[in-house]
Amino acid sequence: MRQRRSADFHNELDTALAAAKAAGRVQLKALDRAGKVRLKADASPQTRVDRDCEKLISGQLLRRFPRDGFLGEESGDHPGTSGRRWIVDPLDGTRPYIRGLNTFSALIALEDEAGPAVGVIHLPALGLTCWAARGGGAFANGRPIHVSRTPRLKKALGSALGFVEKAGKPQGRALLRLMRAYGYNYGFMDAYSYAALAMGRLDACVNLLDKPWDCAAAACIVEEAGGRFSDLKGRRTVHSGNCVLSNGRLHEKLLAFFR
Repeated sequence: MRQRRSADFHNELDTALAAAKAAGRVQLKALDRAGKVRLKADASPQTRVDRDCEKLISGQLLRRFPRDGFLGEESGDHPGTSGRRWIVDPLDGTRPYIRGLNTFSALIALEDEAGPAVGVIHLPALGLTCWAARGGGAFANGRPIHVSRTPRLKKALGSALGFVEKAGKPQGRALLRLMRAYGYNYGFMDAYSYAALAMGRLDACVNLLDKPWDCAAAACIVEEAGGRFSDLKGRRTVHSGNCVLSNGRLHEKLLAFFR
């Protein structure tokens, strides 16, 4: 089966895929022996695997595209001169990783002035890799994928994160109301939730806690799979600290809960 790729981002996508899969091999090799866990300033855990994977990914990306910027969860923001920036979570789902759950992943996105242009979600323990480049469609393990066509919330299978952390705030209360409006709520399964949305297995995902490295890759993949992404205000950005991803048909209905 021939795969459509955007000619503009062919090399970037190939490099991102190679880097994500290399990080996945590191993750699998160190699974169940990640070593000492350090708590960062936001109380999230960090292991040597997080650090090793980010060093590996940044090295591969910036050797190939040295003028690009780099924003990594572990190392922060490093400006470039190209007007583009790689956004990376080297080990998404560190908590599940430490406990041996298999929803951990490597997330790589390339952002330019028009938004996310390349996205890779690699879940090595599940044997699943989703990717997309602007204008080239979205794929899972080489097969084209598309979001669902579910038109009503009461029929939707939805995912959400942040209703506990934001429980005393308007956003948290709105998210809980939304969860009750779903046909069925799956909670949150790390980046696998976003992959499932792009593959049409979930219909909506709302996350009140997302950083750019959590959702930038998913934003590209979901959009190329026929869906939509935005922040809670409907802005097409991954830099607001929250993210809404959907099959497109449900998007305005989701945003209405937060207005």
